[in-house]
Amino acid sequence: MLPALYVAGMQDVANSIAIPVRTRALTAPVATRVSAVFHGIGVLAALPLGVWLFAWFEFPEMDPELSLGMILAVLLSVAAWGTFAYFKGMPISITHGLIAGVLGGCLAILTLEGIDSDVVLGLPWFAPLMTLLVSPLVAFGFAYLLVFATVPFARGEDPDEVNRVARGVQSISVGVTSLGTGLQQGQRFSFLLLIALHAADVPEPARWMPLAYLVFAVMIGAGCLTGGWRIGHVLGHRLVAVDPLRGMVAATSNAGLLFIGSIGLALPLSTSLVAASSIIGAGSNQRFATVNWRQFIRMFLYWAATPLATGIVTAVLTLAMSPLLL
Repeated sequence: MLPALYVAGMQDVANSIAIPVRTRALTAPVATRVSAVFHGIGVLAALPLGVWLFAWFEFPEMDPELSLGMILAVLLSVAAWGTFAYFKGMPISITHGLIAGVLGGCLAILTLEGIDSDVVLGLPWFAPLMTLLVSPLVAFGFAYLLVFATVPFARGEDPDEVNRVARGVQSISVGVTSLGTGLQQGQRFSFLLLIALHAADVPEPARWMPLAYLVFAVMIGAGCLTGGWRIGHVLGHRLVAVDPLRGMVAATSNAGLLFIGSIGLALPLSTSLVAASSIIGAGSNQRFATVNWRQFIRMFLYWAATPLATGIVTAVLTLAMSPLLL
């Protein structure tokens, strides 16, 4: 689990710091450290919440050894795909990678045990699937419209003062976005850990969770300290050119939607998808078109490939390990 936690931090840190660093609201080292600290705080703050983001999932009864093998396969596939995407400079959804991996692994186990696949397919997958499909559109539209609401307040004001305020808001957004991301990360990995502990028949698995969350916070924070520069360069420089005002809009939209989705609606929301879409939405509402749509299409293909890659790889690994587990 440790490599997957590290990769999650490495993937998600750019979502909160790319634009503030690009607009010089914060220096890169300061933004990275702030993000790492608030990611860790968010993870620890998720402990009292349990796994409420995944309360919709009722894990089917399956062979314990195969369940443990499936969890290992999920973590390996997510870590491998997340690392590959990082070196390509592409932000991906670790949340949806984990969900797709669990789905693929469960179907592989049910195939081995000869159980009807409807046991898994009948679960309420609609909510997370719609979150995956709709949240980028909502983020784009919200950021685009928020520019209209923000620009009148800046019109006629001293540009230096507008930029100063915008950069100040972006500085705050680094901590807010990182905190919200940490809340999600803590729950998604505790969900997998609880499945593994139940499968291993560990007595009173809940008593291990405080130590587990501390490990989660340390490893995710360590991943954040890498800065996620490959992804940050794409989000901040190659995807769209934004001024401090629109950077503020993008950062505010990202933070607001993250908390509305994860805290208000209790849905596993992808920070990567929402952050990139908010940046494109704010950046496209300018007099001159600045969005690199070719870069966006490339990013979109990685988003679409993430559930397929993690789901298929997890299923294949689970089937490959089954002779060793049965």
